[in-house]
Amino acid sequence: MDQQKNSFERGIEELKGSAGRITHGLEDVIAAIENVAAENRLFLNESHEDAQPNKTGDPIAQLLSTIHTQVSDIVNIGHAFEKRITAYGKEIIHLNRQLEKTKLEAMVDPTTGIGNRRKFEEALKLFLGKISEFNNQISVLLADIDNFKSINDTLGHHVGDQVLRLVAENFARNLKGSDIIARWGGDEFAAILPNTTNANAMHVADNVRGGLEQRTIRNKETGEELGKVTLSIGVSSFRAGDNPHKMIFRADQSMYNAKRKGKNRVVSDSDIP
Repeated sequence: MDQQKNSFERGIEELKGSAGRITHGLEDVIAAIENVAAENRLFLNESHEDAQPNKTGDPIAQLLSTIHTQVSDIVNIGHAFEKRITAYGKEIIHLNRQLEKTKLEAMVDPTTGIGNRRKFEEALKLFLGKISEFNNQISVLLADIDNFKSINDTLGHHVGDQVLRLVAENFARNLKGSDIIARWGGDEFAAILPNTTNANAMHVADNVRGGLEQRTIRNKETGEELGKVTLSIGVSSFRAGDNPHKMIFRADQSMYNAKRKGKNRVVSDSDIP
C-alpha cells in the first residue's frame, strides 16, 4: 500500500489538531482569568486561605470563578475528546488499511501472484480513459497455454500450477514497468502495453512466446524433464472508438486464429474488422 497517508488518515489528524487548538485556546482563557484575578487579589477558590477579600461576595470574583470553573470543565472534556479521537482514529485507520489490503488481495491471482481478471479490466478501462497520454497507442495481448488440459491430466495439477507460474514469470521478464500482466482465467493470460504500437506489441508477444518455448518443465523433486510449454498469443491495438470489450474481443479472436494456424505463434488483429 502507498506509504503516504491517504486523505482519510489526514482527516483524522486534522480533526485531532482542531480539537487540540480549541482546547489550548480555552486553556489560554483560563490563564488570562487567573492573571486578572491575581492582579486584583481576587481568589477564584473560596477555600483558599487568603480568601478574605471575597468575604462579602465580590460579584466580579464570583463571575470570574464561575467562568473559570465552566471553562475548566470544557477543557477537561476537550482533553478527553482528544484522547477518544486518537483511540477511535487508530482503530478506524487500522480498519481502513485492512480494507485497502483486502481490495488489493481481491485483484491478485493466488496461484501466480500477478493481477487477476478484475485487475486487468479495471486497468484497461483506466488506460483507455487517458489514451491521449499514451499517444493514442495501447495494445492488448491475450495468451493461451497450448495443450494445458493435457498437462494437467497427465502430469497432475501441481505441475499445472508450476506451468502457470512459469508463464507468469516469463511475461514479467519481457514486459516493462508500466505494462500490466494478469491471469485472465484458467490457462489464459492477458497483458496491457500502453504507448505501444501494434508492430512493437507483436515483437513483445513473440519475445514472450519464444522465451517460454526455450524453457523446460522439470519435476522439482527428481529433476526429471517433463517437456516444453508453448503459447498462442493474440494481439489487438487501439482503434478510434475502441472500448475494453472491443479490444479484448479482437485479441481473443486473434488468439484463436493462432490456435487454428498451428499454435505456438503470435497473430495480430489486423485482419479482424
